[in-house]
Parts: sequence; structure tokens; C-alpha cells
Amino acid sequence: MRSNNFRILITDDDGDLRELLTEAVKNWGYEVSVAKDGEEALRKLRMERYDIVITDLMMPGMDGLTLLKKIKELDKEILVIIITGYATIETAVKAIETGAYDYIAKPFRLDELMIVIKNACERLRLTSQNKALLEELRTAYGEIAILKGALSQSSGTLRPDDRPSDSPGHDGTANPFKQQEYLKEADRFLVRNKPFLKS
Repeated sequence: MRSNNFRILITDDDGDLRELLTEAVKNWGYEVSVAKDGEEALRKLRMERYDIVITDLMMPGMDGLTLLKKIKELDKEILVIIITGYATIETAVKAIETGAYDYIAKPFRLDELMIVIKNACERLRLTSQNKALLEELRTAYGEIAILKGALSQSSGTLRPDDRPSDSPGHDGTANPFKQQEYLKEADRFLVRNKPFLKS
């Protein structure tokens, strides 16, 4: 995930608004592409990767909600911001239920849009960081499981007269009681982190 250069696709049949939004979003430091309708937006989304889509709700042909549904079918991770001149509670609820990240009612100030985009980018950053951490945890989980299996095999039998010691055995192998402690710690790690690895 890019730290600052998030890619944004602006979809609106109003050429003047499209141009205004494009210039504003570029000035805020983002990479911007435009589409004049839903069909063009989908073509671009299939060809290139975008992080955020800003789309008008009412457009000829494919409306914003239909575009939103198709975007989510294509890539659930893309965040969609709906712009609407017909803002009602029902519209907002329908947009959010369909999977929109947020919606903005016309007329709106550019700083309102800027805040929504910044919040969306922060969410994308956190999602990316969480995925990276989860991958690290999965790797550690796998390594611990392998180590646990190896230790279980090497310390499978302990004699009753064995005594714990910090030093290796006479044959140079690790102390079996130490190995048992490692096994217990490995079990605790595996049990503790298993719920996080189900996603």
C-alpha cells in the first residue's frame, strides 16, 4: 500500500464537476483518474488498481448504487464515496448497506470531501498494516508449531530420576526439562493466537 499516493477514480457525468474535483484531489496529493459514467469506471477498474472511487449517485445508464455493487463484486477492498444531490436518510442507509464507505450531499464544500478522503486513506493504511501484522503472526505460528513438533520428538521420554538442570546433558543435548518448558510456552503461544488466525 502506498503511503501517500493513493489512487482515486472520480466518476461523474457532469464535466464541470469532474474537472473541479480532479484539480482539487490532485492538489491534495493523490493520483487521480476520471470516468464520465459507470461503464467507463468499471472498464478502468478492471484494467488498473484504484484505492478509492468517488461517484455521483444519479448518472445516466448505470447509477451510483449499481456501480457500487459491481465495484464490490470486483474488489471488496476498494472504498467508495457516493456524491448525491438527493440526500435523504433512506439514500444514506441504502448506500451504506450496499457497501459505501461514506456519502456526501450536494452542495458540499471541498474541505468536506478532503476530510472524507483523508479518513478513507487512513482506514486503508490501517487495513494494510493489520494484514501485514496478521501475516507475520501466521508465519510465527507456523514456525512455533514446527518447533513444538521437533521438541516433542526430541524430549518424548523422560526418566523418573531425571532432574532439572540449566546445563546440557552429558551427551551435549539440550536439557529435557528445559525442552518441556519450551513446549509449554509454545502451547501457550498457539492457544493465545489461534483466534486471530481464523480471518
